[in-house]
Amino acid sequence: MTHCVLLKFKPGTDLDAVEASIRETYEKLDQLLPFLTDPVVFRNCVDRDSNADLMAVVQLDSSEHLNDYLTHPLHIQMAQDFKDALAARTSFDHN
Repeated sequence: MTHCVLLKFKPGTDLDAVEASIRETYEKLDQLLPFLTDPVVFRNCVDRDSNADLMAVVQLDSSEHLNDYLTHPLHIQMAQDFKDALAARTSFDHN
């Protein structure tokens, strides 16, 4: 299963720092969770109001692992770290 999340941040957010932190967290999750593979973080390259700033994509062995991933302490901490800077979040899951 592929899990994608698109993140739009409030103006003035240090996207370089956010992107680096998210990449670091996903590298750790990749090492810790055997059912999670191939985490990738993309940065938007076109400045438009409707575009997200960052997109993270991970592969999960099955949809049954989604809750384990979402409730992992590192994932929860990452979400908490950026919640005040976040303007919008959209997720998308597919097999």
